[in-house]
Amino acid sequence: MGIIWSQIFPPPPTLTEVNLPSQDGKVFIVTGGYSGVGFHICRILYRVGGTVYLAGRSEEKALEAIAKIKSLCTPTPPEGNIIFLPLSLDDLTSIKPAVKRFVAAESRLDVLFNNAGISSPPRGTSPQGHDLQFATNCLGPHLFTQLLLPILRHTAGATPVASVRVIWTASIVVDAFALETGIDLAELLQKDAEKSRNYLNTKIGNWFLADALANQIDKHHAP
Repeated sequence: MGIIWSQIFPPPPTLTEVNLPSQDGKVFIVTGGYSGVGFHICRILYRVGGTVYLAGRSEEKALEAIAKIKSLCTPTPPEGNIIFLPLSLDDLTSIKPAVKRFVAAESRLDVLFNNAGISSPPRGTSPQGHDLQFATNCLGPHLFTQLLLPILRHTAGATPVASVRVIWTASIVVDAFALETGIDLAELLQKDAEKSRNYLNTKIGNWFLADALANQIDKHHAP
């Protein structure tokens, strides 16, 4: 209960948009930047001079979010940049083209925010036949991250230790409702599985993917 309580009422943060230093020269990708946490991450990084790629499926929604971000803040000189990156995390065939497009435009990536996620969608499966929540929240972000590892490693080799990061947005539901055994893989294979249970499984999956990535990468050049 203590862990859950601390997430509902977290302690005051030590780093906020008020004291965040200039991010000039740094490059970020934020998935799910149309609204919520992702939107404000994009806004904060843009304001302090970062180059931000807002990755998502809908160009219309992305451009609306970008216009709103620019209207809300006066960037600290030098002005940042915010760019739409087409990406459909539920469709694995869209991942590699998005990565190719990004690396053709940029020579570095400082932070990847795996923030996008869905909960209880009306449609049941992805184009590849996976549970839609599992595909969007786990499979797509995992492939996206793996394909971006070369540029993350390259950036890490030329920057201070631990300044390059991959961040996964998790959920309080993991602490509140997770099984002691973790993910029940059988539930993900059931076509009539309860959507709320599958959402929980995908958020546990985010924890596992973050841990697996930490074990995978070189600890001396860790994104």
